[in-house]
Amino acid sequence: MTDLSDLKILMLAPCLGKYGGIESFCLTLCTDILKKGAIVCLMRKKVNGFCSDGSIEKNEDEISSNWSLELKEKFSSQYVAPRDSKIHQAIKDCDLVHLHNPVLEGVWWAKKEKKPCVMTVYNWRRKGFSPRTLAWEWAVRNADRRWYISEFVWNTWEKIRRKGSERLPVVSQMPQGKCDIFKRKGFLFIGRFVPNKGIRLLLDAYHRVSPDPDIWPLTLVGDGPLRDEVSQLISDKLIKGVKLTGFVSESERHRYTRNAKWMVTPPHTNEDLGLTPLEARSVGVPCIATNDGGIPETAGKHALFCKRGCVKSLAFRLKEAVKMCEAEYELKVLETKEGLQDYVRPLDEYAKNYLQLLHRN
Repeated sequence: MTDLSDLKILMLAPCLGKYGGIESFCLTLCTDILKKGAIVCLMRKKVNGFCSDGSIEKNEDEISSNWSLELKEKFSSQYVAPRDSKIHQAIKDCDLVHLHNPVLEGVWWAKKEKKPCVMTVYNWRRKGFSPRTLAWEWAVRNADRRWYISEFVWNTWEKIRRKGSERLPVVSQMPQGKCDIFKRKGFLFIGRFVPNKGIRLLLDAYHRVSPDPDIWPLTLVGDGPLRDEVSQLISDKLIKGVKLTGFVSESERHRYTRNAKWMVTPPHTNEDLGLTPLEARSVGVPCIATNDGGIPETAGKHALFCKRGCVKSLAFRLKEAVKMCEAEYELKVLETKEGLQDYVRPLDEYAKNYLQLLHRN
């Protein structure tokens, strides 16, 4: 195993106060490098719109509850404000800085203090030019290593590949175990209840298909600004078979994933990656997904794809899943893992890159 004994790593990530993909990956990576001997400080930088709902603390407590006392003593986490002097001090005190997205002051102080600086880039580059996008480009360009979470994201930042850049998908604590095929039920959506994630389209499509709610329930895992609207829509249209779970812990999310017959991921927002299809495929649950952003990469070539933003196309795929015979579904289950191992690469690659930058063997 790669040895990071007593290496001080600073993780610096933007934060809205709600548990999501960046938060999940940060804790997954922290767990891995702590087990390799590193001392880790995780700083969550508050950004515009920050509002804590307690979900970050809940998930961090759940994940760290499985750590040994030694690992817990080597880990610290805190929220910081933009331009907080604590950021500069933490960079001075660490051996290496790992930024999650282009945090400008992280790159700036790392260069000033001559500290190696690596970056995971989660979001596709928006079109046009503004002081903010130019600053982000400077930050991305000046990181010593850049990992883009999907080919889609990478293509928006680098039409010509730079030295020190790779595609390296972020992963969460992947679900473990499996659920027998005959015990699986229905469709599963996991995500924030926000515009462009496709939740309104999914409800409309599900209502059009109106499958047997006992055999084909639709479970919606998550929360967000559209929660009240979604509840009202279900009530007004008398949509049967829909279950709203609200926010759940990581272990509960994994349980829902294992037990679903299909994962449905229907965004129409140029999704950067799409983590839930990867989680579903890891336990043999096939996906219904839109051809949106990085989703085709993570859903796999054997997913049932529909046009983004199109209710009719999504309803067609839901109906296809409902009518699929047992033998065809069993084949889908086998096919859905195809290529997954090559796409999701080992976390060891981060530790190896850290050591290369520090010239440690």
